[in-house]
Amino acid sequence: MKILIAFHDLMDLGGIINNQEDLYAGFEELGHEVRMVKLVWKSRVTGRGTKDLSTFVKGNCGMMMNQRHGWVWKQEDIIPYKSFLLMESWKRLASKYDLLIWQIPVPSKNKNNKGNTDWIELYNVPVKQIAYVHDGNFPARYPWLYEIKNRLCGIGATHPCGYQSLANIDVPRALFFTSQANQEARKCHGYRKRLPGWFSLQTFKGWKRVDDLIRAVPYMKMEGPKNLAGGGIQWYYMTSKDKVKKDYLCTVRKDPDLPTHWEGERIWERAIENGLQYLGYIQNCDREAFLSQVRFLIDPSWSKKFGAYGDHPNRVSIDALINGAIPIARDMGIAGNEGGEGEFFKAGKNFVMIPWNATPKEFAEIVDDTMHMGENTFNDILEEGRKIAALWDNRTVAQHFIDMAKGKPSGVYKKENDVGTFNDELATNSRNAIENFFGVE
Repeated sequence: MKILIAFHDLMDLGGIINNQEDLYAGFEELGHEVRMVKLVWKSRVTGRGTKDLSTFVKGNCGMMMNQRHGWVWKQEDIIPYKSFLLMESWKRLASKYDLLIWQIPVPSKNKNNKGNTDWIELYNVPVKQIAYVHDGNFPARYPWLYEIKNRLCGIGATHPCGYQSLANIDVPRALFFTSQANQEARKCHGYRKRLPGWFSLQTFKGWKRVDDLIRAVPYMKMEGPKNLAGGGIQWYYMTSKDKVKKDYLCTVRKDPDLPTHWEGERIWERAIENGLQYLGYIQNCDREAFLSQVRFLIDPSWSKKFGAYGDHPNRVSIDALINGAIPIARDMGIAGNEGGEGEFFKAGKNFVMIPWNATPKEFAEIVDDTMHMGENTFNDILEEGRKIAALWDNRTVAQHFIDMAKGKPSGVYKKENDVGTFNDELATNSRNAIENFFGVE
């Protein structure tokens, strides 16, 4: 097949970058021809962009990329569409492909898209089209997916949360997970060659709860590595000299065991003083290296909203298992419910659980206790985790898209006639956004 993967502009791509890199490789490994493009609501593309490439590497997609900025797009792969002629040019390009995958399903409500009356026409091409959903936000954050639903042959979701959020749109759906390449080659170092420490890698945004981890660090008595990588808007608010938000100060409200003399101080500074090593944005090879050195990864994410839909395992937990580290994660995140008995991840079986409402001290005590885990228990949990990590294999995920495009049962569940139902409220919300924000009459 000839496959075109399209992006709308989006801030903080996070794990979508890694997913795209490995999915691209998966399609190529299956013998398909792949191209990726970015669509922009502009009249022309100037070619201006990132100049300093010292922190970039060449990825599977053939472009220079890093975890903070994503890709350095080639000018010919940035497609403007803000005119009739440009739109027709896009349609001619898209029509040359057998399958069009919308890696970002629809444009977001950012200021650059205010009054964008053109984007819906992008989908008016005679090609099989699949939207890829990376979160559980469709009903609340982008219901205008409804406007192009009749152009889609299906929607794939990267976790059960996203899959269940698609129950109220009448389009075939499937659970695809995200792509993970080279799983066998990435297995390394057993228990005895690893330090009893942890590594954490996050996009710093609200539901990722990085501040929960930061508040817990000063209570940790462990002596092993405490390494944190990544970045995002929360990091700036935590570390800014003059714009630190009150949410990122030490308070008894968020930490009932807080020493009195810490009241009002910055949680970031307290964590650094107590052994946190901040690594900033890192490349994939560095991620692999850090995960090969320690026994555990910490993912502090949780969301009641997402949990109401289902499990929300983040990509980093799969990275950990593939590289031989065990995830320490939240029940209302990785498993989607209190108690951590998820559909795929189960507390004590393939991950170590921290309750979503643990205090910073309780969070730290669980981490400290986990550092003493014996070799046999460690190996048992890791083995169980690696069994399900196979579901993330990039060639398997790539084949899910091909099967869906051909009208076959696809995804992890492979259900016949797996189609959501029409929802009046979401259709109304979609039309309101189309008329009042995008300005389409």
